[in-house]
Amino acid sequence: MVAANISSFNQSIVEYRHCWIEALRIFLGLLLIYKGCYFIHNLEPIYQYIEETVRLSAFVISHYVVFAHIGGGAMMVFGILTRIAVFAQIPIVVIGAIYFSGEGGTFFGPTVELEYSLLMLVLLIVYFFYGAGKWSVDHYILRRKQEKE
Repeated sequence: MVAANISSFNQSIVEYRHCWIEALRIFLGLLLIYKGCYFIHNLEPIYQYIEETVRLSAFVISHYVVFAHIGGGAMMVFGILTRIAVFAQIPIVVIGAIYFSGEGGTFFGPTVELEYSLLMLVLLIVYFFYGAGKWSVDHYILRRKQEKE
């Protein structure tokens, strides 16, 4: 009896696994939008920190991060050109988040910025290869295009 229930449960998980993957993509997009809004509200200290540590223009870097997070996050939520949106996020996470959070932090230290950044990087890489999935504008457009042919 228990084995039949477990088998049924496993079968339903396999059947609906795309739902969980899609929900995770939407959640990741919402996290990126939140992080972009956080940067907007704290732009002055971030702007000063970039000027002190990087030789590039703090104006360009800070605006790229904000637009990439908000625009790319929205693109991930709706599944519009997901791979391009992810590709714009990866340099931010690799260079910005891991480099800057890794300066004073350690694994399992008082802050979780490094672990959070690594998790975001892994998820972004997964969605770079996986794509938008079934619950996306890309899938809807592709399906309509195939129906016309």
